[in-house]
Amino acid sequence: MRKSKVSLVVATLIGSTLAATAAVSVASEPAGYRITSVGEVTGAIHTSPRAINNSGQVAGQLADLRGQNIRFDLLDPEDFPSVEDILNPTERQHRAIRDFLTFSVGVDAKFQHLATELGYFFDGANIAELDGFEAIDEETGMRSDSVSFRVIDMNNHGVVVGQASEPFYWIEDTDNEGELARFHIRDGFPRAAWSDGVNYTLVPGDESLIGNGTSSIMAINDENVAVGFAAIANGSALTTFFENVCTSEEDEDEEGNPINLNPISACLHRYWFERSGLAGTSAPLMEEEAYRWVFDDQGNVIEQARLGLAFDKDADAEDDLDTFRYRSVANDINIHGIAVGVSQRQVAGGTFTRPTLFTEDGAVEMLPGNNSSNNSLAIAINDANIAVGFSNQFINGAMRRRLFYMDVTNGVSEPEYPRGFFNDSSWQPRGINNVGQIVGAGQNDATQGGQRRSTAFLYDINTDVIVDLNTYLPCNSEYQIIDAIDINDAGEIAVLAVEIADFIEDGETQEVARLRSLILTPDSAAERCQQEDDQLTRKGAAMHPIWLGVLTLVAVISIRRRKPKA
Repeated sequence: MRKSKVSLVVATLIGSTLAATAAVSVASEPAGYRITSVGEVTGAIHTSPRAINNSGQVAGQLADLRGQNIRFDLLDPEDFPSVEDILNPTERQHRAIRDFLTFSVGVDAKFQHLATELGYFFDGANIAELDGFEAIDEETGMRSDSVSFRVIDMNNHGVVVGQASEPFYWIEDTDNEGELARFHIRDGFPRAAWSDGVNYTLVPGDESLIGNGTSSIMAINDENVAVGFAAIANGSALTTFFENVCTSEEDEDEEGNPINLNPISACLHRYWFERSGLAGTSAPLMEEEAYRWVFDDQGNVIEQARLGLAFDKDADAEDDLDTFRYRSVANDINIHGIAVGVSQRQVAGGTFTRPTLFTEDGAVEMLPGNNSSNNSLAIAINDANIAVGFSNQFINGAMRRRLFYMDVTNGVSEPEYPRGFFNDSSWQPRGINNVGQIVGAGQNDATQGGQRRSTAFLYDINTDVIVDLNTYLPCNSEYQIIDAIDINDAGEIAVLAVEIADFIEDGETQEVARLRSLILTPDSAAERCQQEDDQLTRKGAAMHPIWLGVLTLVAVISIRRRKPKA
């Protein structure tokens, strides 16, 4: 029951769900859903869910942050000629300065670093930011607003996990021109994060690695056992950069230590920032491997271990391929301690990606000898030991992501590939609950030759029934559901939707497309906009001009989900 660290290109899904979608009409489909918004946090435009547990609590992400504590007093007015008073910018100017610091000069540690995403927790009635990783700027007495908390999963006790970092702080040091300068730095790279809403813990880094290494928790069960990945060695590219750019063997001080051209933390920030937006196996700073942690009730690590890799390196050395990097990630873990995820081998020209079962006996490939094995990954596993994932398969002249599920009670077994909305539709899971209900996003329009429409789905492996969740919205709904992120054992679904809403900036009202976190609660009395011909005629289903502008904005948002651990 968890969500995986699958990066979802939201822009594609938004663009494909603008038009009305046909419902799958079957006798055993859900009777209806009551729609609940988790609300919003002041200063954040977007809310995206990551997990829902059996208590109906939701954890998720806040993005497009407004009103952050920018140090305007440290900015050069000449960099902002359109801002009349740099110390008192308008709301629109404040946003422009934020974008400048975040996207234009973020690689330069002389400029203030700002968080780009924060975590939230919804207790069933109220939503609040998970702000315990933040710090106070000693010079201003205000929040530094420098720590991004990437929420990925939550268990039934309300423990939220993901990735965060130490807060940034200001120092004075010499730059590469020998001039005294201010730098905004932090101690180390982003690491695995744990929080129960009171205690906030960063998993201790490996002091033998540059920047104390990297790590992230992808899932946690109700026994406080978590899985994800952690660095086991410095990456070769990072080592080269560190030795050739961050330090200099040619210049030494009186004690024989290398003279740094910039503070080492500032230099490493540059390397991290340039790669933080990259995806795939080319992105890791380190050599990373699937990892397991056991926490106590306060978030202290009491046990940890590597989980291995589903490749035989000795056998690989005998082939003609030049291996650049191996990597594995555990995406989910159930109550029995069985974990699933992915193993990757990067070679010249591409990457082999294999779904992986992590057990006490090591890492095992889940689709051995299968033509789809090298382009697949496992996303989630429930407490009945049913694992779900997807394979990239070439069908009817096109590559399609095809959902599969497998019983791993006795190890690897034969996978099942359900039909989905139609025979060659792309569809991929996000989470599974303990009664065999799977949620995710998939194509529901078989039209060839163009971009197929996609929708959020609910699939029941017991009845082989799939439904389009957009068909359960009322006729006057302001939402369009993009993706179904997670589902609990009561059948409550956390979905990601888009809402066209009014937003006031500098006293002017404008329409914006906002990502919203919704909960769909089974309710036979709920209104449903379903016509006799099974066609959706809801308000807002047609094209809206604002949709065109939102595509680029949300394309960078990563959806990682999980399934509830009961």
